[in-house]
Amino acid sequence: MAHAILVDEARKRSLSIDVYSAGVIDFSDQPLVDQTSRTCLHYNTPSPKDSPSFAGGLPLDTIKRFLVMEIGHAETLADEFGISPDRINLLGTFDPRKRGAEIEDPFFSYSDAVYRRSYERIRDCIIGYLETTDDLK
Repeated sequence: MAHAILVDEARKRSLSIDVYSAGVIDFSDQPLVDQTSRTCLHYNTPSPKDSPSFAGGLPLDTIKRFLVMEIGHAETLADEFGISPDRINLLGTFDPRKRGAEIEDPFFSYSDAVYRRSYERIRDCIIGYLETTDDLK
């Protein structure tokens, strides 16, 4: 969802940025979770790509900023993929409502309500990021 939201918010602001989305665990042979697509459609956000990606398949050296939802994701990027911690941020740190640095992944929930709460929080944080970052200058 974060990928779809960031792409949509960047488009609304006429920002030309490359947006990648990938997990630190390889689920690239799995389909997207239905709730992800349904939730994006509920909020009129173009649905994310067709299948998950693995961080190991990205051009890691060319990516300026890594936004992650959980501390464990940040630690894995640093420890297993050699990403400098100064290029990694917890998305929740950009939350204008200050609900905490980590955002719980709704992946293990089958509740549309849980996915919608997650979507709204992720969107708030992405908007906060886009409004405060120097990364895009």
